[in-house]
Amino acid sequence: MSMATTIVSAATNRDLDTGSYLELATRAALACVERSEVGLHEIGMLINGGVFRDSNISEPAVSALIQKRIGLGLTYAAGRVPVLSFDLMHGACGLLHAIATADTFLATGTVRYALLVAGDTHPSTERHVADFPYSASGAALLLGTSPATGGFGRLHTRDTTGPVGPIAWVPLNDVGADGRSAIRVRTGAEDRVDSAAEVVRACLDSEGLDGRHFAEGHALLLAPDQAADFRVRLAGALAIPSRSVVGFDASIGDPYTAGPVHAYLHARETGLLDTARIVVFLAVDGASAACLTYRPRSASPTCGESGGGTAQAGTPTGSGTEPVVVARQ
Repeated sequence: MSMATTIVSAATNRDLDTGSYLELATRAALACVERSEVGLHEIGMLINGGVFRDSNISEPAVSALIQKRIGLGLTYAAGRVPVLSFDLMHGACGLLHAIATADTFLATGTVRYALLVAGDTHPSTERHVADFPYSASGAALLLGTSPATGGFGRLHTRDTTGPVGPIAWVPLNDVGADGRSAIRVRTGAEDRVDSAAEVVRACLDSEGLDGRHFAEGHALLLAPDQAADFRVRLAGALAIPSRSVVGFDASIGDPYTAGPVHAYLHARETGLLDTARIVVFLAVDGASAACLTYRPRSASPTCGESGGGTAQAGTPTGSGTEPVVVARQ
């Protein structure tokens, strides 16, 4: 029986009692796993896509620190495959690259479940710092396999050509001994709509999708950008209804690498995923863009086809339940 990667559960965390990415990501990961009814011992991979972290930590990998906090694979036993954890940073697109990476391991059966985390914070762990554009949050996706899902499509990417200046840096000459708690971030100079539209078009063409899928409510485009103008302009560039381009509540600020999870959960909470057969994930920043499709059901009808009841996503192997999606704010 053919098995495809499925989203088992998802969670975000924006608790106000901490500004630590390590803590916010840990809380999101634990909520994600607890609600899925998947045991920690069944998870064989942890990938961190977050970029901005506590105290500008570079070693060890942030994924290892989160792995320790959630108690994932900390003991070895005969016959048990060790948990593989690592950081995969690619700006706002990191989580989509992590999905594509985990998909290859799940497809071969190398791991049964993969836990992905993302999110950012100012390195001082203060929640509100002038000139730092991103809001502190953590997010998690738990991926598994199921015979009743269509899974993820191929990852499509677009990167800025030519020289690219640094997006974030620590000005050591200015901050001196406070470098562990300082960061400079360059944002706002680039218009992201063109690169977003380009990568989405390539993705849709590859998957045989067009505007009809969006017009008839079979497809949704998740565009995690806090600016409604971005989504409206992107819809216009793609010639699809603006209602089919979904973001998240602007009051949460800009969650950066956690944005795709926030957008996914927002679509879930508003009922937009109930009938969607194709979910298009998009991530974009000033340097790169990434896009891939997700089919939560094993088959999708052709445009214009009337359906009976709404098909349900299949049960991931070993979990004993249907996929659960939970938001924890």
